[in-house]
Amino acid sequence: MKRNATLLFLLLAASLQAQSFSFGNETLSYSIRHNLFPGTIGSMRYQTRDAGDCWQVDATLEAAVGNIYTLDCQYGTVLQKDAALTPVSATRSQVEKKYWAKGKYDWSAPGTVHLDVTKSTRPPRDETLSWPGTVRDLLGMLWWLRTLDYDQPQLDPGPNALLLDHDALPVVIASWQKKSFSFKGQQIPVVEVVVKQDGKEALRMTLTDDSRRKPLRFSLSLPLGTIKGSLQ
Repeated sequence: MKRNATLLFLLLAASLQAQSFSFGNETLSYSIRHNLFPGTIGSMRYQTRDAGDCWQVDATLEAAVGNIYTLDCQYGTVLQKDAALTPVSATRSQVEKKYWAKGKYDWSAPGTVHLDVTKSTRPPRDETLSWPGTVRDLLGMLWWLRTLDYDQPQLDPGPNALLLDHDALPVVIASWQKKSFSFKGQQIPVVEVVVKQDGKEALRMTLTDDSRRKPLRFSLSLPLGTIKGSLQ
């Protein structure tokens, strides 16, 4: 999984239309699969809550393929209650077999992020990342993806990037399409969004076409195969 796996929940970029999304407390759970292995290989739990002046977003991911691969990730993100959902801070803890990484991120200004990252395979790093645009961690990107107004004829992504470790990787919404989707025996209206990095599809996500914008499923391209998540 590694860096692309971090994109899992991955998402995004485009102009924000916050009024089209209904904010609120919620808990969503997903089953995780991989196209090269049979059955379910893990689960993901995604939570958001009103924290007064900010939104608190948290996620936990656990996956395992026998004794070949194990992954345990925990993420936490704080976003301001403003039109741009400006990032305030974020934390990440990831254990992959015997390797682990911990990170703390603080945004001192738009596009400027103070990083404090420790990995088992390298010395701790304490640095500042500056990027000419908006830098969001993975949970901030996922939340933002849900707030976009897909009724607009065009979405201008602008210079937005996903923060992974100490890198800001540009992302762009390549396409979005409204369609009907079968969920728990019912046909419901959805929006299918495709996100690209470096000209290649990185993520395909299906959201309910309503004020909740619940992610029903996602498909993430990895160096080896595809990982998929489905809302339970």
